[in-house]
Parts: sequence; C-alpha cells; structure tokens
Amino acid sequence: MLVLSAVVTGLALVIAWVSRTAVLITVHGKSMKPTLHSGDHVLVRRGVLPKRGQLVVVEQPSQRGEAWLCEPAGLGCRREPLSNRRWLIKRVAAVAGDPVLPGQLGDQDVTDRRVPEGHFILLGDNARVSLDSRQIGFFPDSRILGMVWRTL
Repeated sequence: MLVLSAVVTGLALVIAWVSRTAVLITVHGKSMKPTLHSGDHVLVRRGVLPKRGQLVVVEQPSQRGEAWLCEPAGLGCRREPLSNRRWLIKRVAAVAGDPVLPGQLGDQDVTDRRVPEGHFILLGDNARVSLDSRQIGFFPDSRILGMVWRTL
C-alpha cells in the first residue's frame, strides 16, 4: 500500500510539472506550411528562450492597432489563462544582437540595424499568408509562450 501511494504521489508530481512546463496547441491556418498544417498538434515547452531556426508559439497582438491588450503570458508568466489569448506559431529568424536582414521587417524603417535586447524577429514559413515580423515588427520575449518541442 505504501509503494502504491508513493507511485501515485510521484505520478501526480510529474503530471503537475508537465502541465506547468508544457502546453498542447492545435495548429490553425496556413502560415507555417509546409512545416505544419491546420489540425496538427504541437507540444510547446514553456520557460525556454528559443534559438534561431526554432519554432515558437507567440501571443498575437491586438487587431485594433494597439500592441497587446493585457499583461504578458509568455516565458514563465502564469497569471492569466492561456486560453483567453490568441496565439501564433512562427519560426525564429533572428535573436537579440543579430543583424536585421532586408525583408525581415517588411517596409518598416529600422533605426538600429540589429535586433534589440529582449526581442526576436519571427517569420512564418508561408510568407504570403503569415502575420509576422514583416507586419508587426520585433516581438518581445515576454510574449513568447515557449518553443515547439514536439509535433504530435
């Protein structure tokens, strides 16, 4: 009986840890084709700063011209339910300190030709339909939920 109790307690701790560090996301849309398709599921690892080339889930800014309407929920922040927000899946094209390459920020005038500290350039694999840094500009790291860890 004691062994069973220890196993159940251990399993509960593992489930609690996974639920705080990983999120299951369903892909909607075509912006990451051919890598991901609508209906695919990805497991996102929270609390990890991504590297260039990795896929991330990032909070989508407001459609009303404001940047973001509420406090950040990315990289370790767990104050508000994640389901109340809109999320994008994008590829990290550049990290802090990297040079800004032509076309990465669309037609935006960039005074500093390097990615600022605490920010990323995120691009969709399907540029024709992707809402990404070409329209939005730099994404702050506080808006990144985490990196795509596994495709399921």
